[in-house]
This record gives sequence, C-alpha cells and structure tokens, in this order.
Amino acid sequence: MFLGFGRLSEERLKEIERSAEEIVNSFVEASETLPTRKETYYSHEVYNIMRPDGEPSPTGERSEFRRAFLGIMPHSDENGNLKVEVARWAR
Repeated sequence: MFLGFGRLSEERLKEIERSAEEIVNSFVEASETLPTRKETYYSHEVYNIMRPDGEPSPTGERSEFRRAFLGIMPHSDENGNLKVEVARWAR
C-alpha cells in the first residue's frame, strides 16, 4: 500500500524536510574530513608500437615469426595471406 505525499500533513512534511536536511548536512560534515585523492588515468590504446631504439626488428626475426605464424594459421589464399571467416553466426 502506497501513501502518497498528498495524505501527509503539512507538519509531517516539514519534519521530513528537516530530517533530510540533517542527513545531508551530517554527510557534508563527515565528507569534509576525508582525504582528497588525486587520480591519473592512462589510455591503454597504443598505436604504431616501435622498439625503444626506433629501428625495425631484424630480418631473421621477422622471417622466423612469419614462418611460425603461417604454420599455425588456419587458412591462407594463393598469395599466403590469412583467410578468416567473419561473423558466420550473424547470418
């Protein structure tokens, strides 16, 4: 059962208002003693990742990575490019 504010007396409404103000004021007083905290946010989006020295990786290292990647990749086209199936579940 819901008792709307229309059924409350003016005196009861004033009492509720005073009580709410006391709660808010006590919260404000309590929060004034809390320590302030400085926060720093970092973006984890990194593009064009480079080696610290700015040079490309050695050719042998890249060749070995390509050989290993091609060895485990599921499908490739006639040019050796990775073939993937996109969103079969969305059909």
